[in-house]
Amino acid sequence: MNETRIRHWTVERLEKFLWQAADNLRGVITASGYHEVIAPLLLLKRVSDQPGLLTVPDRARWSYIVANPRPELGDALNKALSALEQSNKRELDNLFDPIDFNRKPGQAELVKLVNHFGQLDLSDEYLEFGDVLGQAYDSFLGRAMSLTGKRGGEFYTPRAVCRLMAELVEPQAGQNVYDPCLGSGGMLLQAIQYASERDGAGGELALYGQEKNSSAWFMGRMNLLLHGIADASVSGTDSLAEPLHAHDGSLKRFDLVLTSPPFSMNYAKDEVRNPERMRYGWTPEGAKKADLMFVQHVLASLRPDGIGAVVTPHGVLFRGGSEADIRRGFIKDDRLEAVIGIGPNVFSNTNLPACILVVRGTQGPPADRRGRVLFINAEHEVATERAQNRLDPQHVEKIADAFLGWKEIPGFSRIVSLEEIEANDFNINIRRYVDADPPAEPLLDIDAALTGGIPWREIEPEAERFKAFGIDLDELVVPVRPGYRDFYVEGYEATAARIPELTAAREQRLMVSCRLWWQRQNDLFTDLAGTNDLFTSGTRSHLRRTFCEELLPLGILDYHQVTGAFAAWWSDHRDDLRTLSHKGFAGVVDRWDAARPIQPDHPLLDLPPDLGRSRVLDTLGNDLCSRVEQLLVTERQRLIDTYRSWGERYATSMADLGRQYEAAESELRARMAALGYDWPL
Repeated sequence: MNETRIRHWTVERLEKFLWQAADNLRGVITASGYHEVIAPLLLLKRVSDQPGLLTVPDRARWSYIVANPRPELGDALNKALSALEQSNKRELDNLFDPIDFNRKPGQAELVKLVNHFGQLDLSDEYLEFGDVLGQAYDSFLGRAMSLTGKRGGEFYTPRAVCRLMAELVEPQAGQNVYDPCLGSGGMLLQAIQYASERDGAGGELALYGQEKNSSAWFMGRMNLLLHGIADASVSGTDSLAEPLHAHDGSLKRFDLVLTSPPFSMNYAKDEVRNPERMRYGWTPEGAKKADLMFVQHVLASLRPDGIGAVVTPHGVLFRGGSEADIRRGFIKDDRLEAVIGIGPNVFSNTNLPACILVVRGTQGPPADRRGRVLFINAEHEVATERAQNRLDPQHVEKIADAFLGWKEIPGFSRIVSLEEIEANDFNINIRRYVDADPPAEPLLDIDAALTGGIPWREIEPEAERFKAFGIDLDELVVPVRPGYRDFYVEGYEATAARIPELTAAREQRLMVSCRLWWQRQNDLFTDLAGTNDLFTSGTRSHLRRTFCEELLPLGILDYHQVTGAFAAWWSDHRDDLRTLSHKGFAGVVDRWDAARPIQPDHPLLDLPPDLGRSRVLDTLGNDLCSRVEQLLVTERQRLIDTYRSWGERYATSMADLGRQYEAAESELRARMAALGYDWPL
């Protein structure tokens, strides 16, 4: 802790601190139970350090806890939680029922943990933002759940998936949002974050949740609390068996429903209250097929003009029997707006690909979308890693952009009429409508293989890509006969090696455009620094639009590459930009410097305002431009690979092989003759 100068706690530093705390629990409890120890201690320290968050009786104060004799520490913590709950019934009622510090983790570990958390000052003065504590805990939670495999993954939805679903439904101030399978609370948290970044109105969303698993219910409620959300209504009940009801006894309905139910669960029909929710039918009991029951619960929980997004396994798209009848029912009623396929191994509780169904209330989709369903095949929109794949911001951006813009993109998305779906017997398997696999390599041209040359029909489709980089195909191939080109005598490998020289001018032009665009935005960031308005002033939309207007006309990068690079940059620098918005350029410099070790010969100095501004803008701009440059490198390599593929297919023809054989035979004949032998022997 003394290795860095503490000006404020950032998300990254707090998460590291929490993992240091978890080190004391290794081998004592499993990772799936870390949150039941870490979260209560974190909450007690936070409410003790920052007045006004909750009513804190003396017995719940950190000073009282640490004053207790060590053998009684577990009992002191239990009493502190009980006192805190009794003083805050509305916010904390029954929250700490699963917690018993006399039972786990153990006396020695408790002492270490209390000493560890005692180093922390969690008052607002030392937190970079009000939600830093919640963000750090949520990141810690995700990492802990990933260590538990399928068991933890059942209750923790990857935050990129939650973010994607929030972007699909676009939460707005004044709406109510419901997650019937709350888990760790990610859906509601991302809805809040989206609304806050859009118009500063995250706190104006009314949040509701249900979670029947007691450990997950505790996890989700604590996560919301540590994010500063104390007024969410979260019930520890089974949403299928006991749906939420309004005060008048009717089924409660919502503007937005976001959820990721556990896959392939059983249910008991005779336990389901409000069976009218299942208007489209019942899946077999005891067959682990409750997925479409959750979908129907979402449909029944929407207001007439509401919108929902629910994660399901792919089986719900095509399984027959009663599931086919259920699909037929809600599709014919125009309640299904989109089917979005996500790549494999994104969820830690399954290696299989999953999908998101976007559904509507009884009014159906907007008028211009009725009678149609958008299919998005995003199975390749993942970053592949050894243990688990992930959705990155550029993937989320592309999927959300296609849905919100109702776009058809070859090999990615397609709008399909209900008539076509009905003709397919309401099978909505995504690959039936959108095949995301790359086109097959063309059949080998027999003429070229026999006599040489490259068929023009294989070259011509790539001409625009080469042209965008400033390369005329005559610089790479020469005409030999109608319909065919050939390689230069230097050989195709030598020509391929020259491609970077040929592309250099266009690449430089694009990078100059990128840097000039950033320079034109400097005044915008200067005007917004310290105003608290950067996220609510339409800045992101303006930057994204003008960035595209600057780079797309050059033709080298496509729309999704440009918007993806921007989305990844914005996401990675989100906290930097928040600091810039709240504390100006000096705040960002302070944020960066506070994270690096103190070096006596290189003290951390406050920069003059102009130098601080330059440092921040140069760092942010250089990072964005480096992402564009990396895209250029990738695209250039694609050109080289394309050219080399022509060489691998056609550089050596049968005629060439014949000539090589004849030359080898002639050489052998001459050598044999020189040795006094006749040829052939």
